[in-house]
Amino acid sequence: MQPLAGNVLWMLSSLSASRRFRQARRCPRRAQEKILASFLRNNAGSAYGRKYDYASIASVEEFQKRVPLVTYEDLEPWIRRITEGEHGVLTSEPVLMLEKTSGSSGAAKYIPYTASLRREFQNAVGTWIYDLYRNHKGLYGGRQYWSISPAIHEGEVTPGGLPVGFADDAEYLSPFAQRVVRSVMAVPSSIAGAIDMESCRKRTMEALIECRDLRFLSVWNPSFLTTLMGHLPAGKQPSDLWPKLSLISCWTDGAASRFLPELESLFPGIPIQGKGLLATEGVVTVPLVGSSAPAPAITSHFLEFIGDDGRVRLVDELEEGKRYTVVQTTGGGFARYRLDDQVEVIAPGAIRFVGRNGNVSDLCGEKLSETFVGATFQQLELSGFVMLAPQWDKPPRYNLFIETDRFEEIAAEVEGLLRRSFHYNHCRNLGQLGPVRGIRVTEGDQRYITGCEALGQKGGDVKPAHLRQELGWLEILGGSYAR
Repeated sequence: MQPLAGNVLWMLSSLSASRRFRQARRCPRRAQEKILASFLRNNAGSAYGRKYDYASIASVEEFQKRVPLVTYEDLEPWIRRITEGEHGVLTSEPVLMLEKTSGSSGAAKYIPYTASLRREFQNAVGTWIYDLYRNHKGLYGGRQYWSISPAIHEGEVTPGGLPVGFADDAEYLSPFAQRVVRSVMAVPSSIAGAIDMESCRKRTMEALIECRDLRFLSVWNPSFLTTLMGHLPAGKQPSDLWPKLSLISCWTDGAASRFLPELESLFPGIPIQGKGLLATEGVVTVPLVGSSAPAPAITSHFLEFIGDDGRVRLVDELEEGKRYTVVQTTGGGFARYRLDDQVEVIAPGAIRFVGRNGNVSDLCGEKLSETFVGATFQQLELSGFVMLAPQWDKPPRYNLFIETDRFEEIAAEVEGLLRRSFHYNHCRNLGQLGPVRGIRVTEGDQRYITGCEALGQKGGDVKPAHLRQELGWLEILGGSYAR
C-alpha cells in the first residue's frame, strides 16, 4: 500500500471517533454520564461490581458516595487474582493481556487490558489523528516515525497464562487501523527486537535515512529524539535528510519542557505539538490543533478531578487557573482510580499536565515534591538535562545533575530556593540534610534513559523528571563535582 492511500485510509478510519468527540463536547456532562452508566451496567456482575453493588447505582452522586477512591496499592490484591487466572474480577468481560509499567518509582504495576479499555484508547487516538490530518495536509504525502524501543518483557506471561506487554504502540489501535498504520511507518516494528537501546537507535536511524518522504515524527520524550539525532551522518542536519517533515509530536509539559529549546534548534521552523496526557492505565487528554492545551478525553473514560480543597468535580465543573488531581473510571475495571497526575485548567476545555502529585522525596522529613522542584527549575530558567535526586551521605543531601560548567553556582541557587519550603528548610536547620551538591554530567539524557531501563521502563516511554526518589543516581549518571 502506498503512503498516500495508507494515510487517507487512516484518516477515514478515525472520522467516527472525531465525530463522537465533537458531539460530546456540546454537552460534556451528558457524555460522561453515559460512559459511567455503561461502565456500571457492563461490570455489575464482576466481583468488584458486586462488592459495591454497581447494579443499584443510578447516578453520579451515588457512584461517588458508594465507590471509594483507590490507588494501585488498593487494587493490587484484585489484580493479583487476575494474574493468577481468575475471571470476572474487576470487569465482567475477559482480560486480554496486562501491560507492565514501573511508574515513577516502586515495584512494577500490572494494568489489565480489556476490549473496552482498548476501544477507549482508540477513541482518543482517533480523535487526535483525524485532527492532525485535517490541519496538516502535508502528512498525506509521506511516511511517519513513531518511537520504538527494545521490548523489555517479550514472551512474559502471568501465572494464570495472560500475556504481558504490547509489542508496539500500534496495538492500541483496531486491527484494521493497525494494518493501515504499518503501511505508512518509516521504521518497521521488528526493530523492537534489537538487543539493546543503542542497537535500536542505530537501526532506527538507518531506516530513517532511507526514508526521504518522512513527514511526521512522534515520540514521547523529546530527549529520546534529540539523542536519536546524535546518530545522524556526519555533517548532515535533519533538514538535509527530511526536507518535507511537517510536524513533531512529543511531551512538552512538565519536566519535558526543558528539552524543547534543543529540539527547536535541531528542527527549526517545524511545528511541535504537545502530547496529550496518557498513562498506561488510561488517557486523560487529547491534543487538538489550535487549542491552548489538550482537551479532556470525554469519550474515553469517566473523569473526575480533585481540587486543592478536596472537593471532587466533574469535567464541566472545572475552574480556569485551578489545579486538580485526575481520577479515572476505565473499561479496564479501574473504578475511581487516582492517577496522581496533577493538571491545570488553562481555558475552558483545555487542561495541561503539571506534574506528579505522588512523586515526593522524603529522606528526613523534607517532603520535596516534583511540582515544587519543577517550579524552582523554571524560576531559574534551566534548560537541557537537569535533575535532583537524593544521596545517602553523612548527612544525606540532594545532588543536582546538570550539563553546565556553572554547576556549583546553580546548585547554590537551587539550594536557596528549596529553602523556601518549610520542611526542607527545617531539615537543613537541624543538620539532618546537607546542602545541594552540583554535579556536572555529560550525555545526561542518554544515561538517564539507560538508568530508567535498568529500573524496568522502556526507553521510548521514559518521562523526563525534575526529581527522582531513588538513591544511586550518582553511580548511574556519573559526573564531576567539587569535593
